[in-house]
Amino acid sequence: MTGTETHSAQRVYPGRVCLCAFRQSVKANKNKPLSRTFSILAILFSLLSLLPGTARSQNDYNNILILLSDNKDVYLDVATTITNSTIKYCRDHGLSCQNSNYDIVHISSYDQQIHKRYKAIITLGTHAAITSGKNIHNITIISALIPKNNVMIQENLTTNPKQHFLYLDQPAGHSLALIKALSSRFEDIGIVVDSKDQGTVESLQDAAMRLKLNLLIEQIFSNDHVGTAINNLLERIDIFLTTPDTNIHNKSTVSNILLSTYRKRVPLIGFSSAYVKAGALAAVYSSPEDIAYQVRDNIIAHFSSEQIPLEQQMGKYFSVLFNTDVARSLGFPIKSESKLKSRMMDYIQHDFD
Repeated sequence: MTGTETHSAQRVYPGRVCLCAFRQSVKANKNKPLSRTFSILAILFSLLSLLPGTARSQNDYNNILILLSDNKDVYLDVATTITNSTIKYCRDHGLSCQNSNYDIVHISSYDQQIHKRYKAIITLGTHAAITSGKNIHNITIISALIPKNNVMIQENLTTNPKQHFLYLDQPAGHSLALIKALSSRFEDIGIVVDSKDQGTVESLQDAAMRLKLNLLIEQIFSNDHVGTAINNLLERIDIFLTTPDTNIHNKSTVSNILLSTYRKRVPLIGFSSAYVKAGALAAVYSSPEDIAYQVRDNIIAHFSSEQIPLEQQMGKYFSVLFNTDVARSLGFPIKSESKLKSRMMDYIQHDFD
């Protein structure tokens, strides 16, 4: 099919969602007469809005724009969960956001002027976060679905004082709480970190002290030394903990890391569901629903005239995944994910690092 694809943002009824980035292509020659009709109607409606009694309602500026970096399912899943959960919460609690409309737009079709009528902008993914942060300075921006160690994100942290970053990464204490919940015999925990990443080291040490766990840390100056660092740890630890550092854990290293730990019968704790599916014993991670609920909380705080907690936030909600096949092969007892999560809550303090 030939023709141009249209991506205009559209007004919808209060509490409704517009998937503005996903309209189908239509033939250009068939659109011409219809386009002229819509243009005339648009002008008429604009003139009518200036007449007494037809001015825009105050709710017109309570709307929310969700910008997607990609058309992948995960972005749309998070966007729709944000809208549904926020609408429900606002209606249940009688907040003004119950009358908000939600426009979901791909960043490539975003009009630079369209943001003027939105109370808040939600971005999902790195590209949308950076683009909006550089171009929008008078509206609160909540950016989610971004990794903390992304270089481009770190370079743009101070670009826009009205932008808030919600990271995919879970606080260091959550992973250690999972280890504590798995077994009391896991006392000596091995971890490999970049020598420049002192923030992660300090967070882990603080959490380990609270949970009375012993950390054995190997700091590396080059990712060429990952294998050597892990081998130095394996004879001295009960369990190996990974961190979401793509310089250490990536497609070229994960297989060897899993194989090395498995040969020594040392369980490995991942930082994502993908890591567990690849062979980790378990992981605590941010699911699409977890991310959406944290965005919802920030939207509600903004509409309630409360201060949004922090400019940078680690994962607040979390999910647990347990690999029963790996557990059996290691002779480790099968654990219930819901019970693990419940036990973790007993260990986690509400500072979220």
